[in-house]
Amino acid sequence: MEPEVHIIDKYFQEVKRCFTMTNIQLKGKKEIDLLAISPTINQYYHIESRISTTFKLRLKATYTKDGRCHKNGLDYFQKEKFEHPTVRKKIRELIGDIDYHKVLVVWDTQDNFAEMPTIAEQQYGIEIMGLRGMIHEFTHKNITSGSRDDILRVLELVSHIQKEEKAFLTRVNKLGERQRGS
Repeated sequence: MEPEVHIIDKYFQEVKRCFTMTNIQLKGKKEIDLLAISPTINQYYHIESRISTTFKLRLKATYTKDGRCHKNGLDYFQKEKFEHPTVRKKIRELIGDIDYHKVLVVWDTQDNFAEMPTIAEQQYGIEIMGLRGMIHEFTHKNITSGSRDDILRVLELVSHIQKEEKAFLTRVNKLGERQRGS
């Protein structure tokens, strides 16, 4: 499992309190990144991720000169990842014919990130989530504390580095203020 899918998986387990299935292989080289079920609130999720520091989600996919899709638009994700007949069939087999949330996790968007979630939900029925926000939640709410999970342990260590750097900068700033005041 890719590290980003692992983080998303752990986010839905630890924060959303879901049971999850990852990397579900389908016919025709299709795959579902993650299915999640929250039994306490009876919510079902189909989650896809497209994480890259160079990838920026757009409302509409762009194409090469010879017509190949760059796979960077919400229209592409709706058609190929969420609404493709092979995907829909497998989801029906696994959770039945019930309503579920479609979630796309990205690092960044080409178009305005603040407006993108509203447009994505209204036009495509897809919720946009940012991996940065998930990582922030893990590192600032002590969700990772004492974890035996490799990825969460790394996030915990990064969180400690950030706290130590912040404390160091605070001490440096106070020292500078004292020196300027004397």
